[in-house]
Amino acid sequence: MNTLRSTLMGAAVALLAVSCVGKISDAPSTPENPDGENCEAVSKNDEIRLALAPACQGCHLTGNKPFFASLTAFENGLVYNEKYVKRGDPGNSMLIQLLNGVAPGSYPQMPPGQPYNELVSSGRVTLTIAQVEDWIRNLPATPAQLEAPVAEEFSVRRLTAEEMIISLMDQLGLTLEDFVSTTDPNWRNRPYVANGGKFFIWPGDWAPGISGEYVSDSRSVERFEALGGGNSLLYRKRDVSFGPSAAQTLVQMSQAWCARAVDKKNNPAVLRYVTLTDTSKSNPDAVQKNLRSLYLRMLGQPPSDAEAQALYEQVYLPLEAQNTRLAWIGVCAALIRHPMWITY
Repeated sequence: MNTLRSTLMGAAVALLAVSCVGKISDAPSTPENPDGENCEAVSKNDEIRLALAPACQGCHLTGNKPFFASLTAFENGLVYNEKYVKRGDPGNSMLIQLLNGVAPGSYPQMPPGQPYNELVSSGRVTLTIAQVEDWIRNLPATPAQLEAPVAEEFSVRRLTAEEMIISLMDQLGLTLEDFVSTTDPNWRNRPYVANGGKFFIWPGDWAPGISGEYVSDSRSVERFEALGGGNSLLYRKRDVSFGPSAAQTLVQMSQAWCARAVDKKNNPAVLRYVTLTDTSKSNPDAVQKNLRSLYLRMLGQPPSDAEAQALYEQVYLPLEAQNTRLAWIGVCAALIRHPMWITY
């Protein structure tokens, strides 16, 4: 484990999940295809998937409707699902109705915020609704057996901003009350001022907060969006990439939140087997045990001897020379920036 390069490694791994999406032929390097890979479609269905991806993958790459996670997901969940696509009958296919903004239900338009035809006009997507209709009109019959997911194959994606917030609060033993002023008995129903220096992060459309008053520090919402978070009230989609803004915010978040966890009284999340009076000289066994326990807690698997030694020598010991509080904050923050924590 090279902790000094953890953030960059995490970004590179996360980008593997979304590269080669939105392009259907050989192409030069672009933001959607940073490596200039050959993204030629393998079938007509795959051509439609890749062409729709720039407009749709922001909401449907993960979650309970991950239609654009793979060709298999696209065909199983959408193409051959009569709820969305009625073969030979585009007018009665919900996919067309969604693109036209006339679908029944709570969400008549997909993608939300901007009509699909405007995305075509702006050049964000090149596939027209007429072309989608023609594809549905000529769609072959459903295969006798659809391709099933292969257990040995898996894909990697970065954690969403919501997952980062929820997971990190749980892993570090933190709650909302650790970040906001609760001196007013009615604080949950009033505008508040976030406690200074706590690097609070909160989505602008999470309840409570719909009124716009719950988060009085606008930076908390800006940080959430920098992590790639969306905002349904402003029709802002998630950013599924992992760029410099997300990396910088995660670095700051990891340091600030780990400090909150270390400083919180009676919180065993980070300091389970040690106290701040224990050092590598006074209680080396406890330090090693706590380091391995924290690794397991944050990354979901025990470290190898080499990983534990690298974390101890490269992070813990240099910082312990200043003080043990800083050492454990550094170890905690390094684990958060590890590729295994950033990705799923």
